[in-house]
Amino acid sequence: MKLQNNHQLITSKTLTKLWSFTAKERFNCIRLGTIFRQTGSSLIVGGEDGNIRIYDLPITGSSSKPQVVLESKSGPIQTMCVHDITKFYHNDLLVADSQGLLTVFCNKQILSRQTISTDCINSLQVLQDSTGCSQIITGTDTGVITASLPASELWRINFNDVHTTNQSDPSKLVTITSMLVVDLSDQCGVISTYLLVADSASMLHVINQGTIVMTLKSPAIITAMSAGRFINSSKLGVQTPTAGSNTSITSKISQQVALGSRTGAVYILHNFSITLDEFANCKCPITELSVLKMPDKETDYLLCCGHINSLLVFQDGKVYCEYEMPDWINTIDTCDIDNDGLTEIVVGCLDNSILALKLTD
Repeated sequence: MKLQNNHQLITSKTLTKLWSFTAKERFNCIRLGTIFRQTGSSLIVGGEDGNIRIYDLPITGSSSKPQVVLESKSGPIQTMCVHDITKFYHNDLLVADSQGLLTVFCNKQILSRQTISTDCINSLQVLQDSTGCSQIITGTDTGVITASLPASELWRINFNDVHTTNQSDPSKLVTITSMLVVDLSDQCGVISTYLLVADSASMLHVINQGTIVMTLKSPAIITAMSAGRFINSSKLGVQTPTAGSNTSITSKISQQVALGSRTGAVYILHNFSITLDEFANCKCPITELSVLKMPDKETDYLLCCGHINSLLVFQDGKVYCEYEMPDWINTIDTCDIDNDGLTEIVVGCLDNSILALKLTD
């Protein structure tokens, strides 16, 4: 799929810092959300010491202390997810670490600890089907994804078995580089929930109900993914919705996935096809992507982080604004943290600093 290159210049906006502080302990990931029995949003920080520190939002002052500290009793936390798995106390906290353990916290207590692998879990997603049933999906740095519940394993795929040519050479074993659960629709508007899995062999696998239904060759190794509306439908050859058209169908048609790569290029997945042209380029390896949803605009803002001391905000393939950081960003999430109806950005950097930002005119 080739993009029609008719971008227009975009008026700049500004990222304004709301607050920042420096964590005392090293961390690898942050998440924002309402968990357990809490009523407000929290900042959840996964530490290299295996502990999870939870801060109430909004944060005031330059040196805040966590209100809750949870011990995973395992290795460095690599990734986390907030989701109501148990249906007991609102959202639960799912934590995966470098020792291959998946820990589920319910109401501040460890509900389950599963040894998913002896290798590092570097990706974590929750897949919820149309019936409301959820699966916890983990991916390892040795190319294995596993679907499980808090007490059992459901299915498993080893992508080294998929890439059969690599089995004789251990140095070429694949690594899971990114995963994303996303609702995608076909050209008829039929929507289904899929798991997208990118690996170090520059492949993008589309999985449905534990089966690989499609594998796409990506232009580069995909290291981050995020879903939204990034390209105007006219540039994709999709008919622009007209007055009176079925909004449920048109919203499905507009669903796209941004694919950030190790080369710094960003591609777009649409209708199970990857754009031949770059949508954007960060000029450095990309490690994280996120989205600021813009319901009142035709396209969303794409947030890009990588081997650069900046947060880049793109819209329609152009840099909308840039914010200089004290160090490389290693984790990012978005949430309405001040209850003003607008989504804010929270990033964590390699120097242990955590910053909250708002996009303003």
